[in-house]
Amino acid sequence: MAYTVLARKWRPRTFDEVVGQTTVTRTLKNALASGRIGHAFLLSGPRGVGKTTTARVLAKALNCAKGDSPRPDPCGECASCQEIAAGTSLDVQEIDGATHNGVEQVRELRESARYNPARDRFKIWIIDEVHMLSTGAFNALLKTLEEPPPRVKFVFATTEYHKIPDTIVSRCQQYDFRLIPARELQAHLREVAKGEQVQVSDETLGRIAGAAEGSVRDALSLFDQVLSFSGQEVRDEDVSALLGLIDRELLLAVSRAVASGDSLAVLEAVERLADHGVDYRNFVRELLLHFREILLLKLAPAGSALLAALTPEERERVRPLSDTFSEEDLLRVVEVLTGADTELRLAQDARVTVELALLKLVQLRRLMPFAELVDRVEKMAGGVAPAPAIARATPPPATAAAPSANAVPAPALEPTLTAPAENLLGALAAQAQARPSLAQPLKGAQLREEGDALVLEVQPDFFRLAETHLDEYLDLVRKVSGRARKVRIVAAETAGAAAADAPKEDERRRARDEAVGEPAVQEALDLFGGRVVDVRESKPS
Repeated sequence: MAYTVLARKWRPRTFDEVVGQTTVTRTLKNALASGRIGHAFLLSGPRGVGKTTTARVLAKALNCAKGDSPRPDPCGECASCQEIAAGTSLDVQEIDGATHNGVEQVRELRESARYNPARDRFKIWIIDEVHMLSTGAFNALLKTLEEPPPRVKFVFATTEYHKIPDTIVSRCQQYDFRLIPARELQAHLREVAKGEQVQVSDETLGRIAGAAEGSVRDALSLFDQVLSFSGQEVRDEDVSALLGLIDRELLLAVSRAVASGDSLAVLEAVERLADHGVDYRNFVRELLLHFREILLLKLAPAGSALLAALTPEERERVRPLSDTFSEEDLLRVVEVLTGADTELRLAQDARVTVELALLKLVQLRRLMPFAELVDRVEKMAGGVAPAPAIARATPPPATAAAPSANAVPAPALEPTLTAPAENLLGALAAQAQARPSLAQPLKGAQLREEGDALVLEVQPDFFRLAETHLDEYLDLVRKVSGRARKVRIVAAETAGAAAADAPKEDERRRARDEAVGEPAVQEALDLFGGRVVDVRESKPS
């Protein structure tokens, strides 16, 4: 006996068996029950969601011989129902619009419509992909479609509704078919698995349903392919290998590496993809869906329908990641991955594109949160600068044996500066790298000793800025030298300035020094790593 594929074997026979199109089937059943039956129906929607199947069920309901009138639940046992299901009915003709798209074919249809049905109640034409008809064919069909003989019905199906002339659409009852949600596809696959006596996990069925992208026919075709490979017991790893799906553990590993800021781990993940020959664009898409699941788990309450597609095991594995990422983090991740998916269409080296995208995700985790940045900018605008984050000297560790209460304290030994002043200046510059407002005056500066004091000679442009941070320089000196030292800041002498430009240069220098000395400006320098280039007088608006 010839094998029948699942998509045909499990084709719905009644309106109630149609998956995921409750609105359409309910309307048609009510129309049949009440007798308000149109003469032309237009079924539009994506591929594989039940348009042609619904058209056949409608034809059976119209011509079912079990009763004196059309019925919403065809029996499936009479000669008419069985012939329609087998495609051998003389009164129900299925036409492919792609191959019967000329004027001559439509004229033959019009001529045939003049005669009564051979046996059944109605003569029915089901035209699939009706948008493929030519303009002339549509025009030839108009008159018959507007005023058909009383015992003629038309059922049109199309995946491209926008290509059908308005003159045709206006003469039909239109029914829009939707893509099937993954959870409904998964439930349907579970019923098929029970009927086929196949052992398969809910997670695997969910992945097949997700790969079908809302199409029942695609889901059954994929499941048929899986059964051909695995037999009656389907393993999760077999499905991943056969359908080119990305291993869930790899997706989790990548998301954990992004959360921890581990650049090496994401590169190793891409290496694993290359070893298995996985399509990089498919990986990016599945990773995008994975981060979407993390976002939904973070935002949606426990009983939300948004989480219905996630099994309890998946929720437990993903929940720690949803606690690690903020909502802003996840939105940035989705944006980066969406851009990477677009770039991969034209990328010359897909692997490099994926690696750069993943490294960008790792770096995004190191950015300052936007709310914190706004808070600091608002403080700067209000003239309130946060306390400078200057590293303090770490206190020496406690000794292993605590001194007794009667012990005589040893005299304190004051550490001395044994390194030359030039080395001390280099150490100061290294410590000040985290603060641009401290590091800039040290560029081109000189440090010398005068008695017990240190003299820091800076360029004239930075004299005011250095004086403002004198306390911070004292802390840095104490940290790098091991003891407190007096520090005096002086401006280096400059020569060669023209006498005529000296007053203007002094005025500009004073303005720059005053601006640099402002707390808000200092905070801006530290926050953005900038430097003051020039100071200009603002003009009133």
